[in-house]
Amino acid sequence: MIWRKAKKDNFSQKRRVEVRLGGNILFNGSLMDLPIKEEWVIKKSIEFFNDPAPCYIHRGAVTVRLLNEIWESAILAETASEYVDFPFGAKIKRVI
Repeated sequence: MIWRKAKKDNFSQKRRVEVRLGGNILFNGSLMDLPIKEEWVIKKSIEFFNDPAPCYIHRGAVTVRLLNEIWESAILAETASEYVDFPFGAKIKRVI
């Protein structure tokens, strides 16, 4: 069996976002560190895998899908996201 070594400069780790509410920065960091709401993890786990109590594999797959969806929606400058655990009205945008 061949094991692959994880790359230190993983593309997902290079994706950076900023979450703002008004003029305040609530979060500035890696996309992978965004706090995803548990209700969305469960909802998407049921949708994708018919699993209301996701194991860590399903939880990870759902989280990656949600984070990619957030990244893609952030293409158009600022977009609100109901997926992340921040106050209502917070906006997410890509940081380059």
